[in-house]
Amino acid sequence: MDSIVIKISNKKFSLLVVGCLIFITLSIFFIIKPDDFVTFLVRNTLFIKFAGILGLLFFGFALYSAIQKKIFDGNIGIIINQEGIIDNSSFVSVGLIKWEDIVSIDKSNVASTSFLLIKVKNPKKYINATKGIKSKLLKGNYNSYGTPISISANFINCSFSQLENIILNSFENYKSK
Repeated sequence: MDSIVIKISNKKFSLLVVGCLIFITLSIFFIIKPDDFVTFLVRNTLFIKFAGILGLLFFGFALYSAIQKKIFDGNIGIIINQEGIIDNSSFVSVGLIKWEDIVSIDKSNVASTSFLLIKVKNPKKYINATKGIKSKLLKGNYNSYGTPISISANFINCSFSQLENIILNSFENYKSK
């Protein structure tokens, strides 16, 4: 069986960039003109500035990460081959997940987002292979879902049901070998 390549969706990437730029702009306004955002619910300009700083850091980091991933990983989101699943579809992607490491694949939903939970024999191997914020996010996934690895169709060029079918069929094909 040949490799299956699922590319990053340029449309979804563009929406992410535009969304981040809008929130970065709004955050800057929170910082430089907090008085304009005082309401009967939020009267404290210091709180508004703090929210602006947090928003700027969060959405700035998200924009930086997305652009860096697009530049360095090219347009490849997921590759499925005889070795395993190579996931480059998000910031918390772990790269190669070998078929022999995979115990099971389950579907889960959070809010309106569906994703696949890839349960592996040694989750700490994947967590320890990363550093910084990414490592903390993977630990959070592990604590919440029993695995650090989750894959969604948020930024790739296929639907979740297509992604699910491709990965589950490939898992069955390669696991039996």
